[in-house]
Amino acid sequence: MTTDDRRLAGRYHLDSPIGQGGMGEVWRATDTVLGREVAVKTIDLRRVPDESGAARFEREAKVTAAMSHPNVVTVHDTGVEGDTAYLVMELLPGPSLADRLADGPLPVEEVVEVGRQVASALSAAHERGLVHRDIKPANLVYAADGRLRVLDFGITQLGDAGGDQALTATHTVMGTAEYLAPEQATGARVDGRADLYALGCVLYALLSGRAPFTGPTSVATMMMHTNDAVPDIRELRPDTPVWLAALVGNLLAKSPEDRPAGAGAVLEALDSRSAPPGAAATTVLPAAGAATTRRMEATPPPPPPGPPPATYEPERQGGGGSPALWVLAVVAVLALGLLAWWLLGGDRTSTEGTPSASPTVSSPSPEPTTSVPEETSAEPTPTSEPTETAPDPAPVEGASAALGDEVGALRQDGTIDNDTAKIVDDPLKDVDKALRDEDADDLTDARDTLVEDYRDAVDDGTMPPEAADRLDPLVEDLSSAVDDYTQG
Repeated sequence: MTTDDRRLAGRYHLDSPIGQGGMGEVWRATDTVLGREVAVKTIDLRRVPDESGAARFEREAKVTAAMSHPNVVTVHDTGVEGDTAYLVMELLPGPSLADRLADGPLPVEEVVEVGRQVASALSAAHERGLVHRDIKPANLVYAADGRLRVLDFGITQLGDAGGDQALTATHTVMGTAEYLAPEQATGARVDGRADLYALGCVLYALLSGRAPFTGPTSVATMMMHTNDAVPDIRELRPDTPVWLAALVGNLLAKSPEDRPAGAGAVLEALDSRSAPPGAAATTVLPAAGAATTRRMEATPPPPPPGPPPATYEPERQGGGGSPALWVLAVVAVLALGLLAWWLLGGDRTSTEGTPSASPTVSSPSPEPTTSVPEETSAEPTPTSEPTETAPDPAPVEGASAALGDEVGALRQDGTIDNDTAKIVDDPLKDVDKALRDEDADDLTDARDTLVEDYRDAVDDGTMPPEAADRLDPLVEDLSSAVDDYTQG
């Protein structure tokens, strides 16, 4: 295809090719109507040997356009002009993770963030019953906003039973060998857990600098996915946290049943580890340090003045001073001693500095001295009234996640369809939102709606008995957790 005056739909001028794959080409293009640069993916329908390629491209257009997620590439337009089908997308500046990987392994913190963003995109796709089937570093590209975008849903399959058999047929291998799940390598039917395996391969590669399995040929590599034990990532990257190494190992399990239940569970695991370690301890350190400083600044009270030294004798004039002068000298010494004692922090009756009428060592003032600033107190002042402990949202969060994961598993194994899953999923989202907002009334209402809709679906047969057997205890757990939260 040449770019000379080549336009699609009368508005998209194809400027230069920027990529090529098995299903078509990707072009840097200009939207002449809106005056912006875009990416245009094209497929020459004359080169497609059967209808499956065109069907996959049409499916990509519809699926990607329907996805509204910050980590999925945005689709602006799609159509067919003559023998060319096209898909107009946002133009991403990059780099891709394949570009980053060419420079070596990534920092652990960045790998965790990559995992979070990809898992979030996959969770949204899997909720729609969509499986990407080709998650790899080249399909993960940074956008202008700094977020990753998942590209190329061109070989996406629909996970429900109504999907096009040409797209979901067994014994059909689609994907990239280094990031291919064992069930894909053998041509078996796949679900969202194949994407989780590919995500495990991506995380492994970003941590170690290479994919977990790389053979001399694509077939050899696929057989390694199927038969070879997963290398321990900590042998190649010793600073990998134990929890992250365990997660990568679980994602790379040979059997789909041994992997995490869904992308949502992976996202939750990564989210729970994203907060900086020791954050709580750090927040209390300033207060503890301040108390220590104040304690060091406190000045111990000076010792009370004693009587004049016994050896003191006033100077005598001519062999014997006047008794009156001697008495005055003694009184002066006592007065100076009392004044010094008062100036050094002795008993006072007011902040104006008036000494008490009868200062004595054995009867110190019962009140603390007011000349020492309040902030020099050795210990922080406790609050006068204990605050009421807020209810713990964790049980509700855990029960909600468990119920959502089980609904996703039922949908993936074909026990329920998407419409039936929404009976639980939709009110479950309202439960999660009310919990985030700490609105007990909305939380109770959302829980009641979920339970009522679920029971109606069980009673009228919309929810199959085999699904109800697995969901009943989880719905009860969520209901009890909400009661404990709202009444706690």
